[in-house]
Amino acid sequence: MSTPPRASSQPGFWDVRYEREDHLFGTAPNAFVAAEASRISPNSDVVALGAGEGRTLLWLARTHGHRGTAVDFSGRALATAARWAQEYEVPLDTVRADVRTWRPERRWDAALVTFLQLLPEERAGLYRLLRRIVRPGGWILGEWFRPAHLHGPYDRLGPNRADRMVPPTEVRAAFAQEQQARCTAADVNLREGPRLKGHAAVVRSIVQRA
Repeated sequence: MSTPPRASSQPGFWDVRYEREDHLFGTAPNAFVAAEASRISPNSDVVALGAGEGRTLLWLARTHGHRGTAVDFSGRALATAARWAQEYEVPLDTVRADVRTWRPERRWDAALVTFLQLLPEERAGLYRLLRRIVRPGGWILGEWFRPAHLHGPYDRLGPNRADRMVPPTEVRAAFAQEQQARCTAADVNLREGPRLKGHAAVVRSIVQRA
């Protein structure tokens, strides 16, 4: 029997957190995506799954001219993203949806997913979704905690269960047939706002669609 989603995977939980705490994950872009952003051609259509307040998409719009689509199931987070986009005068579409069931009718030039916590059976669907929504030649950039984080010399941040973390072998298998797929385990010092700050074990993927 599969493990049911925990409370942290429900929209209401995240709506409350975004309401009570200012900028849970900061206002700067995800550091990994920022470092790899040059792979995406200027003025591209980019979608972020579990986008939160859209900090990375808004940075990409301001620095690279991209048109962003922020997908999240927290209406509170998306409202903040839309307000920032208006203030910065950059294009941003917001889609309130659960990525576990979301089935868009279009494709993008690139897709981003950073620190999205899903169960193993849900992640299989996420990988299929990423392959389906990115055009051939487009890029998928992903970053997650890996299970070693729970037992190694790392700071206590992120999920507290291994099934919410992603083994590198899982990502490699999911994208093995793509044009280019690089998946690396890395030990990093995260500075992703007050909730993701410290020494961490992560897995990072760079995939180009076939």
